[in-house]
Amino acid sequence: MTGCNLEGTDFTDANLSGAVFHGATFVSTTLDGADLSGADLIGAMFDNVDFSKVDLSDAKIAKSLESVDISMKDVLSKHVDWVRTNGKKGTRAVFAKMDLTNQVIAGVNLSAADFSLATLKGINLSKSECLMSDFSYADLRGANLSRADLRGSKFTRANLSGANLVAVDLSDVMVSSRAGGGEWRANLDHAKLRGALLNGATLRNADFSNCDFTEADLRDADFRGSLLTDANFTDADMRGTNFENTDKRGAVGLPKPTYEDED
Repeated sequence: MTGCNLEGTDFTDANLSGAVFHGATFVSTTLDGADLSGADLIGAMFDNVDFSKVDLSDAKIAKSLESVDISMKDVLSKHVDWVRTNGKKGTRAVFAKMDLTNQVIAGVNLSAADFSLATLKGINLSKSECLMSDFSYADLRGANLSRADLRGSKFTRANLSGANLVAVDLSDVMVSSRAGGGEWRANLDHAKLRGALLNGATLRNADFSNCDFTEADLRDADFRGSLLTDANFTDADMRGTNFENTDKRGAVGLPKPTYEDED
């Protein structure tokens, strides 16, 4: 059930033992008497869910750094060395499947870090460098990513509802010929940006296919050259938004084009 939207689903007395719920969304989901023993709940997102009558024995859940005796300071220091020496020294920061809820790691270099399937609710990554980092299936609800450099990063099926992405840079990044060369696009395929703040954001040449921008603040955002197929812009604020040279096939909620009368 990876990536499934289970909002409002009734799983009363259901046998879900051993099921994998990476990136699944549980909102007002009924789990009374459900068997989730041995289930993999890492990366799953829960809101208004009662677990008091649920069997969670041996279930896999995201762990905090403290619970596994890992120092954030040490991780960041080793990652900076890893980036500075192109991997010859230090260690890449891997936060995959971890719980970093409300952590403050603003203004640091986390380029190419792995945040996949991580719980990052309310995290503060403002003004950080996160070039080509992996946020796939991450729970970033309410996160502060304002003015962060996210060029070339991957947010496939990430949930960024209510996140602050004011003035972020999500454009593409050129990779050197030594690293394979070419253009590395930011990927937000199926990402949830409902109610997110993206005013003034640089979003050029990125993949936003099937993205949910419902009620998002997109004032003066720059989408030039991006893929917007089947995206949802319902009730988004798009004053001053630049959609030049974008692929909008199947997208809904976009402003209707205006045509000036020819003389």
